[in-house]
Amino acid sequence: SASVWKVSDGENTMYLGGTLHILSPQDYPLPEEYKTAYGQSDALVFETDIAALSTPEFAQKSLQMLTYGEGKSLKDDVSDDTLKQLETHLSARGVPVDRFMNLRPALVGISLSMIEFQRLGLTSQGVDKYYYTLGMGDGKAMHYLESPEQQLTFISKMGEGNEDAYVSYAIEDVKRMPEMLGNLKEDWREGDMASFYALSMEEFADEYPDIYDLLLTSRNNNWMPVLTDLMSTPETEFVLVGAMHIPGETGLITQLKAKGYSVEQMK
Repeated sequence: SASVWKVSDGENTMYLGGTLHILSPQDYPLPEEYKTAYGQSDALVFETDIAALSTPEFAQKSLQMLTYGEGKSLKDDVSDDTLKQLETHLSARGVPVDRFMNLRPALVGISLSMIEFQRLGLTSQGVDKYYYTLGMGDGKAMHYLESPEQQLTFISKMGEGNEDAYVSYAIEDVKRMPEMLGNLKEDWREGDMASFYALSMEEFADEYPDIYDLLLTSRNNNWMPVLTDLMSTPETEFVLVGAMHIPGETGLITQLKAKGYSVEQMK
């Protein structure tokens, strides 16, 4: 089996696929279930408009929201201990800490992950980008669950109010990435969401309930009315969202089942 589910109300069907947003070349080809769901679908549904994310306008807006303006820097929001921790971590990777001083904590977290992904050979487009490109070529209809601006607003709020703890957590989190990545990918490939949740999300949900709520629960809640609307149309959609949105008490599978849909994992 894989991280793909068939959702049905007896009349209409939708497929739900969990994605990793960045992969290594060895992760292709994707599990067969993705190909099946894609082949059965009339439309694709993504978290947000993938093309809009790469426009200069969006880059400009991201920069405004995720970096400090004049006269303020990371030093103002983060303790000396955490800055020292950041400097040690970055210097081991050949990156001067000065490059991070203008980044708000949310962007510090993202940048630390990107550095680690590259070190671990994750250089290929993720599942969503792959299917976006394919869908464009095949002329499939496209839907989005949130605007790029909405997504940016959620991201920019990460660590707001507990900046120091957030940066410290981000450093610890990427340190665990090399040993975790193999298991995480295996769970994703096999669609073992219980193990995926335990490995990558449980501690995060316990330690940072506010951020978990902001990044996952509140967005899942916002997406459900859109999914319910799409579910009521005769078209078959293939919904592709980050795998972290799928498991857990507030995850999409639990919420779809609560609406009375049948949700079966594809095998």
